[in-house]
Amino acid sequence: MNEEPNHYALNPSSDLVKRASKVVKAESARKGEPKFHMTEDMRRLSTPWSISKVRAEQIQATDLPAGVILDAAAGSGVQLIALTTGLKRPGLAIELDPNIGLLCAANMHITDEGSDLQRTMDRVLVGDGTDAENAIVAYWNSLREAGTRAHPPIGMLHLDPARPRDAQRHEIDEMQPALGPLLKAWANHLETGPRGPAILLDLSPRLNEDQRSLVDATIETTFPGIPRTWEYLSQGGGRIDRLSVWIGSLSSKEPSRCIRMGKKKIMASIEGKVSESELVSMSSPPPYGAYLTIVDPALVQSGLHEAWLDRAIPENSGHSWLRLEGRRPLLISTDPLIEDNEIDAFVIASGEIVQHRLTPPELHTIEQTAASAARNGVGKVTLRCSLNPDEHPTLQRRLHKAMKEFEGKNGFMVDLDLDRGSGSHTLYIVCKEQ
Repeated sequence: MNEEPNHYALNPSSDLVKRASKVVKAESARKGEPKFHMTEDMRRLSTPWSISKVRAEQIQATDLPAGVILDAAAGSGVQLIALTTGLKRPGLAIELDPNIGLLCAANMHITDEGSDLQRTMDRVLVGDGTDAENAIVAYWNSLREAGTRAHPPIGMLHLDPARPRDAQRHEIDEMQPALGPLLKAWANHLETGPRGPAILLDLSPRLNEDQRSLVDATIETTFPGIPRTWEYLSQGGGRIDRLSVWIGSLSSKEPSRCIRMGKKKIMASIEGKVSESELVSMSSPPPYGAYLTIVDPALVQSGLHEAWLDRAIPENSGHSWLRLEGRRPLLISTDPLIEDNEIDAFVIASGEIVQHRLTPPELHTIEQTAASAARNGVGKVTLRCSLNPDEHPTLQRRLHKAMKEFEGKNGFMVDLDLDRGSGSHTLYIVCKEQ
């Protein structure tokens, strides 16, 4: 090993906090959360504390091999801090930008509870995260200079690489630091548990299937045969909010996991094997009395919608997938879904079909739309159909106003393309929620 490492170490301290405070004041993103030193740019890129904390809670300390937790591209340090405080392990952060490294070290100190001896081994290294040999030497040297003779190994590796902010889709060769070289550099420094080393990769939720396959190939090249679990996290906004791979000692027994998270905690989690589904194309309007369900698209993208369906539909109930693409995957069933919080968490809306409409809602017909829905026992309609995005908010607002005088259950309107052989026609369906 090189005895003169190309990294320099920052030991989290009150002096560093004072220096960081001159750059930016420590603030909480939400009430009740810890304060962190972050510039606006850092705050946009940083994983929210709520998600960071939940991730730490998902890991059992007994599953981790011995050693420190390493974040090889730490940024603000929020995820590392959640992991180290939750798992009672020392933390080693590596950050290429010295200004960000200073703020990271300050954040590690201000979240130190004071009584945890593990915190005396926390360090931030300013330098290249892919240069594992030099980083290890710099870390151990810093510990020795502080009076600690231990040479702790790396018990867990976390990586959340930077990627372009405004791209509509991402590719793995855009990540910095590069995934392949970083994993290869640290492979020999990671302690190994019964299921291999413990690695958590935080990736862009915009990676498509081909890019995810490249990530799998990169992991397999470095750690042949190692188990891994892809995790798709949704906060209910009609998209995947976080995509991660839990590798080796962090993996579960299943290859895929989908999580529906609320503001501060996991609402539901489902694991299983990825499976494909057959789509049914309808040529005539779906029957009244049947049930339409819009499921969370993250569930479909995780490939676990069939595993969820096995739990959600009553035995012997007829059902078909009408749409699996886009923001509103659509299921039709002869019976309502089974009432269960773990099932409901992955549902955007579900209800009984009570009305068919041949035309979309329009401003000049909004009163008729409201009155006809009310005649079917619906007192409020949420527009969950494809409409002109410039008009959608206005239509929704006007529809809510027009329905204030009516009583009834909540409902929603969804669009469905009917296959007419020579073309297709869009039908607008009003459903009354259970």
